Amino acid sequence: MWKKVLKIFAILYFPILILTFVLIFYQKEEQLSGLVQVEERGAAYKKNYLLDLYTSLVFSTQYWSEIDYPKDFDPLGEHSKFIDNYIEIINGFQDYDQFRFLDLEGKEFFRYQREDDKNMVFGPLQNKENRSYVQSGLALIRGEIFLSAIDLNRENGVLETPYKPVVRGVAPIFNTLNEKIGIVVINYRMSRILNQLKAQITNGNFYLTDANFNIITSNTRPYDLGYEIQKSGKAVLENYSLTHLPLKKAIDTNFVDQESVWTFKVFDFKKDFISKEGIFSTIPIIITPTDWVIVQEISPEFLGTWFLPLYKDFLIFNFFAVIALLILSYYFIKSRKQQEQFYVALEAKNKALLGSKAQLEKNNYQIQDINKSLSIKNDQLKEFNYLVSHNLRSPVTSLSVIIDMLKEEKEPDKIKALLPKMATVSNSIYELTEDIRAYMAILDQNEIKVEFLNVPKLIALVKNEFSDLMLGEQNLKVLVDFKEWEAVSFSKLYLKSILQNFISNAIKYRDTEKSESYVLFEGKIENGAKVLYVRDNGVGINLERHGANVFKLYKRFHRNISGKGVGLFLVKSQLEALNAQISVDSKEGLGTSFKINF
Repeated sequence: MWKKVLKIFAILYFPILILTFVLIFYQKEEQLSGLVQVEERGAAYKKNYLLDLYTSLVFSTQYWSEIDYPKDFDPLGEHSKFIDNYIEIINGFQDYDQFRFLDLEGKEFFRYQREDDKNMVFGPLQNKENRSYVQSGLALIRGEIFLSAIDLNRENGVLETPYKPVVRGVAPIFNTLNEKIGIVVINYRMSRILNQLKAQITNGNFYLTDANFNIITSNTRPYDLGYEIQKSGKAVLENYSLTHLPLKKAIDTNFVDQESVWTFKVFDFKKDFISKEGIFSTIPIIITPTDWVIVQEISPEFLGTWFLPLYKDFLIFNFFAVIALLILSYYFIKSRKQQEQFYVALEAKNKALLGSKAQLEKNNYQIQDINKSLSIKNDQLKEFNYLVSHNLRSPVTSLSVIIDMLKEEKEPDKIKALLPKMATVSNSIYELTEDIRAYMAILDQNEIKVEFLNVPKLIALVKNEFSDLMLGEQNLKVLVDFKEWEAVSFSKLYLKSILQNFISNAIKYRDTEKSESYVLFEGKIENGAKVLYVRDNGVGINLERHGANVFKLYKRFHRNISGKGVGLFLVKSQLEALNAQISVDSKEGLGTSFKINF
């Protein structure tokens, strides 16, 4: 009955669901469009604000270029009284950080700078002929003004700390004979201006970048011009670039990327600069090497909060719609129940038969899997029976002989000589029983916890358990290549043990004559199934002689290398316990390759 109820419900509810999705889509688009318009207005406001600020910088710079300076102008000597008349003006500009006159060779002959962010004082003169802004300034003619890019101030080629963002206004200066005598260079402190730009006027994040999308300032970053700090070798955690966005060049646009809505507005001062009547006596020609981009970002977090009421309305409406339609469907089906009773009963029997058939097929598959597992365990038990009867016989016999000798021996010195031999045989029996215990743990474990494992991460974890590798004391590289898959469903305990054995064998059987040894774990997809290859360039195995015994217990193939011959046996047993298969390909002197099919 409920199946028919749900069917009728689906027929009635599906059009309503589609309609609500369409409505919420258009409402979301409309609200998003409104948000974008707000961000565009915010970007335009900040562009106009920045234009006004830069206009004031141009006006200030032009003021000093229009003064008629004395012939052979010497502000620190003969004409100190002349410059004294302007010192008060300089002190009155809170955004002035440095005020300098440079001659036509790029050497300072007047330097007035701010000390400790407070008062302006005279500073030592410097030679700036190699600075790019000086070269650009010396090429200026009357009526031209050069504005540098925003950057961090450097003194003698080193970033000044605390970091100080500046813009340099440069203009030519002339004496009373209309002769060009040098340039005036004003370092404008940009901290106050950048902080005002970062003030929130919308709900979005703000960025000011250059034309290459390097972030000059942002309310999301702790430093201004952080990319310059990174270039100087300082450690900066944040990314100070928007180059991850799909734009190839700066244009006025808005788009969606990485769930954020971005609005870009280009600030081209040379193009956007418009003289306001009464501000400039003559309209200057602006020369500047860069453009700026004002960027507003609506973050995914804000969008989620903004659209939350819309989603709530959608859920509430659909909740009541589902309840109402379920009730309606229920009573509709109930009214037809008497007419369809026979059909329902017949259909139920057919379904029961189908269910029984499916259950039988499922049981058959389970029995086949159990038979396969029993066959594997039977083989393992046969080999276990062999190793118990074969490998315990010799040490137990030896121990029995030594005990008999101890019973008959009376001399203390000879008894002492027999005790180490007894300890050696005892340790051998202990190691053998430990191996048998580990083997039986695999056979006896009926339920193995299986989980989804990230193999590269597990390899890195196992690698760190080998102190020689972690400290670089072994000439072995552990390499991984998991381009096709990374995770597999398996026992974490077993897989970790398997990886430990492979890395341990790679260390133990590496070819010391080779300049570099490695073990490579490579994930592949073959015939739709996951395959793990483990390859090394070690000493290799002669498979013609030892191929049948590679995965058997206590089988060793290199007499000059210590080992018990248990590792690969345990690897095979652990893999087969979870229906995985392993095979080997190896050549002496070239290395070994294992293939694991999950």
